[in-house]
Amino acid sequence: METVRVCDALCGAGKTTACINMINRSDKKFIFITPYLAEVERIIKGCSQKNFVTPTGKYFDGHTKLQDINRLLKQGRNIASTHSLFANYTEETKELIRSHSYTLILDEVIDLFRPVGIDKGDIDMLLRKNIASKSGDEIVWADEEYTGVTFNEIMQMSKSKNLIDVGGSLFFWLVPIDIFQCFESVYILTYLFEHQPLKLFFDIHNISYELIGTKVENGTYRLCPISEMGRRIELKSKIHILKNEKLNEIGDEYYALSSRWFDKSLKENNRPKIEKLKNNLANVFRYHFIGEADKRMWASVNQYRKSIKGKGYSNGFISFNRRATNEFAHKKFLAYCVNVFLQPWMVNYLKKLGAEQINQDMYALSILVQWIFRSSIRNGEEIWIYVPSKRMRIILEKWLDNLSRGEDLKPVTAPRDESFLRRQNERVR
Repeated sequence: METVRVCDALCGAGKTTACINMINRSDKKFIFITPYLAEVERIIKGCSQKNFVTPTGKYFDGHTKLQDINRLLKQGRNIASTHSLFANYTEETKELIRSHSYTLILDEVIDLFRPVGIDKGDIDMLLRKNIASKSGDEIVWADEEYTGVTFNEIMQMSKSKNLIDVGGSLFFWLVPIDIFQCFESVYILTYLFEHQPLKLFFDIHNISYELIGTKVENGTYRLCPISEMGRRIELKSKIHILKNEKLNEIGDEYYALSSRWFDKSLKENNRPKIEKLKNNLANVFRYHFIGEADKRMWASVNQYRKSIKGKGYSNGFISFNRRATNEFAHKKFLAYCVNVFLQPWMVNYLKKLGAEQINQDMYALSILVQWIFRSSIRNGEEIWIYVPSKRMRIILEKWLDNLSRGEDLKPVTAPRDESFLRRQNERVR
């Protein structure tokens, strides 16, 4: 496998268009993986002479999308499909990819893990009866004669060596360990790659990569060395961040509006912090961002959205980590009520495997920027945004300054407040 090429560029920089142009000029075979079916259709239409196809599942005759992709690979077809199918490639799928020397284009980084809805008691029972065993953190299926259906899902996951037990919770490792090595060439289209968990995955498995960019050449987008890409963009005049001390006060503490903050705040008597945040949101959309309800979008920690939704903005909820979709490009009035951190168990597990520590502030920035670019800013229009978390607001402002100088990949950090540092020192003592 060649060195992975990561096209690291902001939304709207022509990454997908540049790849479509590359595909249309090439005689290689391609697999294009993207998060959403709408983008699959874009590739099929944009590369019409390459006859891209997408796997289908026909349940009336029992064949699945995974079986269909193997059929298409045997024919050497160009394929466009989604992240979810990519995560389930079998050994047969990978061998077919190798035999036909495919090039992979991965549109947006893929999640590394997915929680598994399997009762811990079932796993304990299987281990106790020696139907399964543990090897380190992995759950390994031991009973080769099992023909039942009750634990079929557990069996399939554990046989793929992708089912792990982390602190008593079960997770499915979504990225097959050797999947990238199956391809002759790999391109990844994303932003701020070096602060994503997938980069840590590459480090663990000694997968080398280089950053590339895009440029306009002869009137159309092309991939290019990162040094040839013009990265200077002025967005400070178009992204209006709400500066209101009273409304922003709720997010002053370093971990305010994090998942743990929501969890603790919901357990307080009368839930004063949650009620304050809810009132702030209503205030913002009623008195500060005055406009049509259809043009509002907001986010919080997903499982707590019902606690702060309110009249006039409830329908505008968009998951805080949403990316790679254009369906919200009419939204102008935004509220990002979440303070993003990579989950501690994931950081610890990846470090245990040998990865370096991830820059949490840059990881948070990458999630925030992707979310913001679901809105009308992607069309060059002005937007107004409420970011109550002081940490998230600082890194956004610093990034906008860097972007205006063409230094958007330069790391930024949010300083810990004095109370945070005092608590840290107290723990040490």
